[in-house]
Amino acid sequence: MVAAHLAVVGAEEEIRYSGDSVVVLAGIPGAGKSTLLRRLYPDGADHGGVRVFDSERLRAKWMRVLGVVPYAYWRPLLHLTYYAQVFTAMRSGPMVIHDCATRPWVRRMLGWRAKRAGLPLHLILIDVPGEVARDGQWARGRVVRTSSMETHCRRWPRLLEKAAADPGSVVPGARSAIVLSRRQAGLLKAIRFR
Repeated sequence: MVAAHLAVVGAEEEIRYSGDSVVVLAGIPGAGKSTLLRRLYPDGADHGGVRVFDSERLRAKWMRVLGVVPYAYWRPLLHLTYYAQVFTAMRSGPMVIHDCATRPWVRRMLGWRAKRAGLPLHLILIDVPGEVARDGQWARGRVVRTSSMETHCRRWPRLLEKAAADPGSVVPGARSAIVLSRRQAGLLKAIRFR
């Protein structure tokens, strides 16, 4: 059952979901997830009733205080806090969640939490080659460790295959998956909930 679709309305491209949906915006680090979220939801965490969760925004807040400490020391605490916020908030939609989707335990938790709350879950996957994502990391001034990036890049193609065949095999209970290139993500004007 696909409850989402890419629509062209006039000159605007948009993706539409039901008003109670949880959307996981996924891609390897540097794919352009945070860039897309900043463009579509410039007001931040709550934009017109849509709750937006982006670990980059949380990191920027913490950086003001913890910036003198190397990120590697507080990264685990940041991730723990981020996922605690996401899972706690997943009681009603609409919401958009930034995640790389290459961590199986996170995907299982997202699916479990959405199912428990009775919320439909959908995937938007931004697909870019590893070298393009790495360039994106350099451009934003935050480069993922080489070993970590290799893991993300190794897992990503299989994840895309699974999403095309059955979105629920990527995130349990996911009802749809839309794959966008970086160019298509750049043309996207809105993610609408109704």
